Amino acid sequence: MKLRKIVCPFLCLLLWGCSQKEIAENSNPQQEVGKRQQQLAVEDAYVKSVQYPETSYPKMNKRIKELIHSYESSFIKQAVKMKETRKPEFNVSYESYVKDNRYLSVKLLFYEVLYQKNETVETMVYDTKQNTFLTIEDFLSEDALTQLSADVIQYFQKHAPKACDRDAFRTHSAALMENYAHFVLKKDAMVFYFPPHTLFDTIATYECPYEKLKGKTALSSETIPTVVPYEDILNEPVKNIDPQKPMVALTFDDGPSKRYTAAILDALKQYHGSATFFVLGSNAANAPNLLQRMVLEGNEIGNHTFSHKQLTTLSKANIEEEIAATQESIYGITRTYPNVIRPPYGSKNDTVMQCAQGKRIVTWSLDTRDWKDRNTKVIVERVMKQVKDGDIILMHDLYDTSAQAAIILIPKLQEKGFQLVTVSELYTYHPDKVRRS
Repeated sequence: MKLRKIVCPFLCLLLWGCSQKEIAENSNPQQEVGKRQQQLAVEDAYVKSVQYPETSYPKMNKRIKELIHSYESSFIKQAVKMKETRKPEFNVSYESYVKDNRYLSVKLLFYEVLYQKNETVETMVYDTKQNTFLTIEDFLSEDALTQLSADVIQYFQKHAPKACDRDAFRTHSAALMENYAHFVLKKDAMVFYFPPHTLFDTIATYECPYEKLKGKTALSSETIPTVVPYEDILNEPVKNIDPQKPMVALTFDDGPSKRYTAAILDALKQYHGSATFFVLGSNAANAPNLLQRMVLEGNEIGNHTFSHKQLTTLSKANIEEEIAATQESIYGITRTYPNVIRPPYGSKNDTVMQCAQGKRIVTWSLDTRDWKDRNTKVIVERVMKQVKDGDIILMHDLYDTSAQAAIILIPKLQEKGFQLVTVSELYTYHPDKVRRS
């Protein structure tokens, strides 16, 4: 089988301005492309957390949104019929990569909790030069596919020999293009994903370096420039906190957001206040400067897990992975590990507590419901009417209305006599007055 004419073997490094701009904006090695978009909702019938990239290419954005909408619509139809005590959950996370400053790849991971847990994967590869989506046939010759199939079989026979002795494995590892339709192009390798109930009952992944298929693909091994994270140890400033005076802890979930988190930090710095930012591990590497600034300006960084999944629906191993991956992501940027954890949706049980390994689990006592109202005036009035000494106030640094509310609330709370401290400082100086949900 001949390669299609839309790509040529051993492409030279092409400098496409739009792609280059997207690379420079992202330092997360798993989210190289696009501006991260995030949706969070706690509805009566279900909860959801959705992350996806918005690129400079309308066709790609349209396909991403259509895929998410299709999965979410199907999920909602089932969720509203459920009468379980545990709320159904819809979660979408993503990875995005760029190859040769030309090919943009996106992997969407869909995780649903209905009557049981379901996880699946979708991928897409976009050629920014031809403005078209590509399939595996555009990259692999028949010889390359035959070799790839042999490599996949050998790899999984070594790592999961018992699971390979099934008809399903033999069928879906065969040298057929449709078996290798889910893939992304990273800098040095093609990564193939096998959806649940193909090779195995769960998603399987195989990473194939381009060198193994040298001369049989339409790709080169050019390197892509990346942003090098700041590696120095960051030290917090000395503060003057009066334990005899009232204090509250402002907390912000689901960031950081380059635009809105920065505005909140500006206001905290202006009025000499502090807050705790419960960040997602998947977001941290996209805004290393903001995390560094949080620490340098006396704020606290908390762990909000890596992908915002409802921890009470996960196995112990998966809970540990969600927490540990975020700890390492934050440490890699700030050289400090978070001491506080906020589970998504505030959901916790004994297993979650065990996985925290002594780190404080933090919920909240005053919910601004900023994610739902999206109204600055309503948020400010709700807080000022309800706030009491020792409150832990829940907000999100994802929305303009929340950022504007925080900018107003910071001086207003101080005028009312409250010191603005971090969660850990609240527990240190007012342990008996900390208000909990």
